[in-house]
Amino acid sequence: MSKLLEVAKLAGVSKATVSRVINHSELVSPRAREKVLAAMQTLNFHSQELKRTQESSAMLGLILPFGREIRAHSFGIDILAGAEEKAYENEYMILIGNSIGGREGTLTSSMVNRGVEGLILLSGGPGETEHLQLLRRSGIPLVLVDQKLEGADAHQVRGDNFAGSLQLMKHLLDEGHTRIALLSPDKYYTHKERIKGFRFAMMERGAMPSSDLEVLLSPNDAYMDRLETLLDGEHRPTAIFVTDPGLLEGLLELLNRKRLHIPEDLSVVTFDDNYCFLPSEYRDFFTSINQPGKLIGSLAVELLFRHWRTPDMEMQEVVLPGKLNVRRSTRSLL
Repeated sequence: MSKLLEVAKLAGVSKATVSRVINHSELVSPRAREKVLAAMQTLNFHSQELKRTQESSAMLGLILPFGREIRAHSFGIDILAGAEEKAYENEYMILIGNSIGGREGTLTSSMVNRGVEGLILLSGGPGETEHLQLLRRSGIPLVLVDQKLEGADAHQVRGDNFAGSLQLMKHLLDEGHTRIALLSPDKYYTHKERIKGFRFAMMERGAMPSSDLEVLLSPNDAYMDRLETLLDGEHRPTAIFVTDPGLLEGLLELLNRKRLHIPEDLSVVTFDDNYCFLPSEYRDFFTSINQPGKLIGSLAVELLFRHWRTPDMEMQEVVLPGKLNVRRSTRSLL
């Protein structure tokens, strides 16, 4: 065990905190500094002696599911851009991992072994998994972005998916739409919150949500047949809420095949339409809630810095509102 790690374990802080103390960094709380100095005195270690051992890596880890092809403009890239800017301001570098294909646990272990001092993670797994426990044992602070994991011992920065759904639904309901369909995945926290918002808004207006109007996707689900049946029905919906912008392309193909037009035959609302690939005529077309990806990344890094200053701080959950953009994909029935 290195002397730096000995001091960290005795003081009950991370190795990075010990390094900051001996290098007179301001990113340390007075209480943490006292603990480190007391541990050094107990072990009879001096600052210069510790400086000759492994010091701070000045490196943060960022693990996101960028996909098989990392697109120049995506939610993940915006999170990365915001995180990198904030890290650079504080002379830190970002080590990036693409968790596509179930690599989240392996990447986390690898980054811990490379000495990252904090980790930012957009996770698709349950809250209590082996790699999250590894972070806890290592004393490395974790900030979860976008997805909320119940039971995870971590700070969180995410958009307000429930409130965003309420805004989109209020817009449709205020325009006279009462028969509104839902097209959504049903796996991750973000989508579940958007589904809750859809159902709550309907009930708030006195219209009980009907399962006949909900097309919820499971993994590898062939949902297009169900969606086509819904649009062919005698009481076709006048509007549809698409919770995931990745589903817009399939919806557009189906509507074109059936010679249905937006918004004349069907009004459409969604989340984060600016992050999906669509024909040029659909640019700035969809009424949507857009989330501040860069701000999410920046605040995630800021939470890591605050954690280092105050290691005993309670876990923080930062929930950011999205921006409603009313565009040409909806029309009034009034």
